[in-house]
Amino acid sequence: MGIASFVVGLICLVLSPFLSFLLILPSILALVLGIVDTIIKSKRKEPKGLSIAGIVLSTIALAVCILITIASVFIFDTLSNTITNNIDSTTEETTITAKVGESATLDDIKVTLVSVDKNFKDYYDYAIIDDDCIILKANFEFENVGDYNEYVSYSDFECFADKFSCDNFSSVEDSYFYESIEPGKKARGSVYFEIPKDSNNIEIEFDNVSYDNSKIVYEIEMDN
Repeated sequence: MGIASFVVGLICLVLSPFLSFLLILPSILALVLGIVDTIIKSKRKEPKGLSIAGIVLSTIALAVCILITIASVFIFDTLSNTITNNIDSTTEETTITAKVGESATLDDIKVTLVSVDKNFKDYYDYAIIDDDCIILKANFEFENVGDYNEYVSYSDFECFADKFSCDNFSSVEDSYFYESIEPGKKARGSVYFEIPKDSNNIEIEFDNVSYDNSKIVYEIEMDN
């Protein structure tokens, strides 16, 4: 047992900087073997040099393994928090507000709310609209101010009337648009929403980046 304690303790000490967590149990085993062998040889009055050496080596190895493991956990936790904070700061929501006739840029797309028809009626005859609702049409212009192709579509928009979500209206020609815009080029598109007649404040949100919380909010005041 003394030889086993010495050999295992020596191996654990040598490898402890590299396999600290995995060598905690072997170090404890070597320590136990050394102690047991020392007790037995003390009773028999036999030499116990290897046993004592095994105890010393395994104790040092165990201490190194524990310290390195604790330090590794601390460093890992610190790095995890740093990465999480960086991700949170990167994805922090940025809201840009604009009004009719104004432009705002989001992720290399310059978006202009050109005009708004607050009571649009040029829809299909078969369209079904609630009696207490009207159709709002918003006309947008897009410009790619970046270096790569950008994509915009009707699905990039949401509408809120007095903070309540409104439904898209599709019973009209060209209600669905999808544009691929080359760098330096422009495109146009219109979105339609069914909103309550008594709405006071309309907000149309533009957000075409799924991994980002940034958005442009166009504020529209109704003439009630």
